[in-house]
Amino acid sequence: MRCFVSEFKFCDTAGGAERKRGFVLLPLLLLLMVCSGIVLCYGRRVYQEAEAAREFLCRKQLETIAQSFMFTALRQEKETEITNAVYSLNPLQPGNDEVQVSVTVNRVKDLGMRFLQVVVSDSCSNVFSLRQCCMLFSDSMRQQFEQSPIVVTGSVTQEESGEKKIPITSKSDGAVFPQFSVEEIAAWASTDFPSALDLQRDGLSGWMYLCRNELTLPKGLNVNGDGILAFADNTTIGDNTVFTGRIIILADRNLRIGSHVKMENALLLCRGKLIIGSGSVINGAVMVQQDAILDGNSTITGDREVLESFNSVISY
Repeated sequence: MRCFVSEFKFCDTAGGAERKRGFVLLPLLLLLMVCSGIVLCYGRRVYQEAEAAREFLCRKQLETIAQSFMFTALRQEKETEITNAVYSLNPLQPGNDEVQVSVTVNRVKDLGMRFLQVVVSDSCSNVFSLRQCCMLFSDSMRQQFEQSPIVVTGSVTQEESGEKKIPITSKSDGAVFPQFSVEEIAAWASTDFPSALDLQRDGLSGWMYLCRNELTLPKGLNVNGDGILAFADNTTIGDNTVFTGRIIILADRNLRIGSHVKMENALLLCRGKLIIGSGSVINGAVMVQQDAILDGNSTITGDREVLESFNSVISY
């Protein structure tokens, strides 16, 4: 090591050179760390995008498989009765994930109601399902509406008016109410019953909706679209409500229809007491297990179209 002494200070030239090299290496090290971080972040982003693309492709494959099995089952149903089944398919690519398809069928015999669900899952716990419902009434049930659009197996009260009373098919005429419970369809229906605002804005989308609690629909609703409404508790439909599409109402308990309600294409099946208010108009068919109270100014017009088969949309 070379040193020299002056009259002012002592200098170590070798140490100074080492400090200079240290000052040069530190920025280089920092630059290397920054570059490495950028590369790692980029690599992580590429990996995440690749995984997202793989998951999206897997999801689309499961969706395509579910649709294929659903449409195949609906075609086969025209020729033979479909039943529960489980299938194992070849692994998906990419990923080599094993795939299983489950076809489940549930029926409510007296209503001619059939629920079909197709569930596709893979070994990575990804699941995609589709549901579909149909109602096909028996000839014996349709025959009960041959003479009258309203069938009541309990007592009937029609308030007096100047109009001619509505003809009613009763138990003495051989009327038999179908045996069903809303609970039988609870596992298949959409339990997230739409709010009044949603009904007014979006209407019914062709599926089945279940309300477990006591319900009062507000006055003046205008509900478009087709669908099945299932009520597990007492239900009131407010005055001046209008249903413009084809609806099927399944009521486990009492159903009260307010005044000036209009149902353009409706089938009502009420296990409890039915009350229809003044000026209400129902075009379709009505069946009541217990008692019916009909205002003298209400009108029930027969329309056998509501007794034809009903097919819901294919729902997620």
